[in-house]
Amino acid sequence: MRALPSVTMVCRVLLGLDRVEADGTLRLRGEGRRATLAFEGGCLFGANIDRRIATSERQLLQGVVSLCDWEGLELRFAEEPAVAWWKLPAPVRTRDVAFRVMRSALRQVEASDIRSESSGLVLRLTESGEAMVSGVELAPEETATLSWLRRGVAIDEIQSLPGCGLRGYRFAWMLKLLRGAASRPAGSYPLLLRKRRELRNQASARRLLDLPEDAGGHEARQALRKLVRDLHPDRFGDSAPSVLRRASGEVVTALVDAEARIASGASD
Repeated sequence: MRALPSVTMVCRVLLGLDRVEADGTLRLRGEGRRATLAFEGGCLFGANIDRRIATSERQLLQGVVSLCDWEGLELRFAEEPAVAWWKLPAPVRTRDVAFRVMRSALRQVEASDIRSESSGLVLRLTESGEAMVSGVELAPEETATLSWLRRGVAIDEIQSLPGCGLRGYRFAWMLKLLRGAASRPAGSYPLLLRKRRELRNQASARRLLDLPEDAGGHEARQALRKLVRDLHPDRFGDSAPSVLRRASGEVVTALVDAEARIASGASD
């Protein structure tokens, strides 16, 4: 995880240069080492990384991955031509480099670490994210995840969705880091998860409504109103994944039933 902020910074810059079809030179330095990446029309056509000229796409990728480990990395772009003899046999699309470098970095990150950073968020593909993935070669799991991100999806659900798996989970987080997927607090989503868990564990009516054991009908009605405000399917919006809206409907139905049982004096 140590180098991840540097990888993210470098790849964001690369994607920005790709987007504006930049011509010029990106200079990077850190730990007393230097690298220069040369661009034409937003494509990478040459690289000198730590005094090594990249002569193939593979060497270019390996070099960019390695420089992301440099401590105190600094970047500066200038609209100036690079040395012509640096040129690779064929230019490489910068967005392809950025995606492959990010994938390489995220393969080293445990799913539990991603979860600690992103749990409880809903992600949606942004307009820039749509442009970012255009024409990029994606794995089947990434393509499946992309369809969910276009609708908006709770990141905690991605790994279990059809066709997504761990690779799709990492891809969604990668797009978030690259600002290709916008995150917003799920609001009531963590509460929904807790209530669904309590429901499956057959919690008592008062426990479902977060009430003490001696609470009566009046307190139950107040608790129901408060919880439904946060958990009703409409609270998540029409674009919310169907699995989330189904869970919301299930929980709200159980809460209404719990309030009715308390109001009628029925025992759990």
